Parts: sequence; structure tokens; C-alpha cells
Amino acid sequence: MPKIAAPKHPKCHPDRDLHCQEAIEAEFQSIADRAFQAGRSREEVATALMELADNNFLAMNSNAEMFEIGAGVVLLARKRHSPLLQEDTPRGH
Repeated sequence: MPKIAAPKHPKCHPDRDLHCQEAIEAEFQSIADRAFQAGRSREEVATALMELADNNFLAMNSNAEMFEIGAGVVLLARKRHSPLLQEDTPRGH
């Protein structure tokens, strides 16, 4: 199995995405070829790889968004002993 090259540039480099594509292209072609050899059509393989990549991207963003929303909920949540909650409670109960 070929080794995937590590990044050579910082994250802000304009060609970093292109270099990543070059680094993983052989592995990408390998899995596409293996799926084709197993009996899948080239179109079927291409569609599956695109959907897997899209789902991976959506999952990454979803996890980050859930963390941000969850952090906001935790920060905004009232505590049970809050004076505001005590004022809302009918007196004598």
C-alpha cells in the first residue's frame, strides 16, 4: 500500500487542497479500481465515492455545529436554584 505524503505547506497555503488531492490520488484510484474489478460499474463507483465524500463532509460540519449549539445550550441553561425559577413558583408550595 503506498504511503500518503504528509502536508508540505501550512493550512493557509492556496495550493494545499490540490497537494492533498495529489497525495491521496493513488489510494483513490486503487479503491475505485478494486470496486470495478468486483463487478461495479465505473459510474456506480464514482457516484458512491462522491456520496461518501459528501456524507463525510456533512458529518464533520454537523459534529462541529452540534458542539457549538450544545455549548450554547449549556451556557444558557438555567440552574434549578435560580432566583428566576423561584419567583415563578407559586408561594406556599
